Amino acid sequence: MADKKFEKQIPNNVVSLESAKCCGEGCKKKSEKAGFCAEHFDWFKAGLITKEGMKASDFDKKYYHYTAAKKAA
Repeated sequence: MADKKFEKQIPNNVVSLESAKCCGEGCKKKSEKAGFCAEHFDWFKAGLITKEGMKASDFDKKYYHYTAAKKAA
């Protein structure tokens, strides 16, 4: 009986095929990781955008430091 209970549960980290587009604001690319395209996933890891794909409140400051770090590397 316990096996049937677990068969019906769907993990919350599974991305459905319906949302195959990147959830970044205005992005039309196909999602690759966690609902983001490769570029926006990097932005998400750096804290530039939220998990919903919206820009962070201090986006300009973080983007400046993000681009400076990319150029230095």
